[in-house]
Amino acid sequence: MMLSLGKQLAVAALLVLAAGCSSSFGAPKGKGKTMNMQKIKFSDYGAKADGSANAKDAFQAAFDACRAKGNCELVIEPGVYLISDPEAIKLRDAVMSLKDKSQDEGTIFQFYFPYVTGLDMRNLKNVKVTAKGVTILCEGFMEPVTLEGSKNVCIEGLNISYKRLPFTQGVITKVEKDYYDVKLDEDTPLTEGAALSRISYWDPVRERLEPNQDYYQRDNEVLSDGTFRVHSQIPERYKGYIVIFNHSLHFRPAILMNECEDITLKDVTIFCQPGMGIVGNKTRNVFMQGLRVVPLPGKKLSTNTDATHFTNCSGIIDFENCMFANQGDDATNLHNFYYTMLPVEGDDSTAILKVKAMTHALVLDSPEVGDIMEIVDYETMNVLTTMKVMRVEKDVKNLRSKVTFDTPLPNHLEKYACINASRMPSLRMRGCSIMSHRARGILIKTRNVLIENCTIMETTLYAIHIGVEKGWGEGPGSENVVIRGNRFIRCGYSGGCTGICINCDGNEKSRVHDNILIENNIFESELDQPDVVVSYCKNVMLRHNIFSAKTKNPVKINHAENVVQQN
Repeated sequence: MMLSLGKQLAVAALLVLAAGCSSSFGAPKGKGKTMNMQKIKFSDYGAKADGSANAKDAFQAAFDACRAKGNCELVIEPGVYLISDPEAIKLRDAVMSLKDKSQDEGTIFQFYFPYVTGLDMRNLKNVKVTAKGVTILCEGFMEPVTLEGSKNVCIEGLNISYKRLPFTQGVITKVEKDYYDVKLDEDTPLTEGAALSRISYWDPVRERLEPNQDYYQRDNEVLSDGTFRVHSQIPERYKGYIVIFNHSLHFRPAILMNECEDITLKDVTIFCQPGMGIVGNKTRNVFMQGLRVVPLPGKKLSTNTDATHFTNCSGIIDFENCMFANQGDDATNLHNFYYTMLPVEGDDSTAILKVKAMTHALVLDSPEVGDIMEIVDYETMNVLTTMKVMRVEKDVKNLRSKVTFDTPLPNHLEKYACINASRMPSLRMRGCSIMSHRARGILIKTRNVLIENCTIMETTLYAIHIGVEKGWGEGPGSENVVIRGNRFIRCGYSGGCTGICINCDGNEKSRVHDNILIENNIFESELDQPDVVVSYCKNVMLRHNIFSAKTKNPVKINHAENVVQQN
């Protein structure tokens, strides 16, 4: 029996207690109830609530007033508000009318790429935005909501959608040897040569995605009757399937939280976005209650990629009674980035740090003075030691930082990487549903985690992934993880694992994850494959779980220490 189990349960209790901090919903700290906040009526700024006129300037004026006043509540009257911008429209049209890749992910998803903000909520302090029954209808590719440097902000009831959806949908009417025809939905017409970054196929009988996808298909045609012809080979059985064409993969998120603190999203819905739903970066404490990232009725895609994605955050990331469906990638991913280290001649305590991957906030990723960094062996990804950051010189142009530590670095820095241990938020996810989407449900690359009473259904890959992904430069190893009382239904039908996969891009010596409890979960699989994979870790307990009837060997263990199973 592991002595660490008591610690895990204590961690779970602390997470529940910490989540109670969200109860004030945007009330300024020390002020108590939101009724003490001065109210601002959005209708005073002259915006039309029927979607007939551009409300962008009215929103700008209203949020300028909130910035000036602070300690206030902006009440937006129910209705549809158009958010339009000529530069955003120009970018959308460029992406959707190309015959090559020059304006899709290769260029619009890059560091410091210029973009349009819809609702500018930067530097708000102690503000509540009440938007019950409010939909913002974006015209053009943009970042609908920008929170940057904001503190103690609550957004309640806002819906985010697009006038011209950032994807195209239709039904496959003909399948030939080297092409297929699609009858497009009337609200998503296409022009000759439209860029197709990703093509997904939806089984209308089983009501779920096919695991097979196509990328960057060119030489497509618009036929005289409005049918769209794609020159690609697909199975003949796909006739009658719904097809979804992405015109971009990554771009700006629907809601950005960069360098913020104490942000609450209550009953917010994101219907679509030409990128991720929510990106949080260097933000402390995010509370999401009743958040929905789901498609519009009749559509089979919500956000083009992840529903939510958090990097280098701290405090707690809290999901309660949230819903995710049909997004183009994971429901959530919490992680930090590994830095490569280059030596500085004549100074064995200083190195040049750089992230290999693209950061999803599209800004320089750098530690701050006082942060504690873990030094890892890049073969095993095991933690060797920790060091404190004493000085940082940021080189934004070259996307790197010169960092001085409190002790000398090891020799042969090419064998090591480092990651910020001061920015590993706790995760609490309770009562959430994740349904029918590409890739994994929950990616855990943080510490002190509680996932309970959630339902995850028909993710193409495993429902929950606890992993270090060296290829993406994402980590760290996870510790103190409790996964209990959840139900996993027909997940992982692409193969490999049904429910929970614990692994690492390392080798047989890797022991990167520690102290994991998996209990009282229900696994329902349609395939004879493991429900749980336990690898490259130590101190894992599985107890009182109900495994899939078809699964002969529900738990696969590989390169792991002290794994206990009780049923």
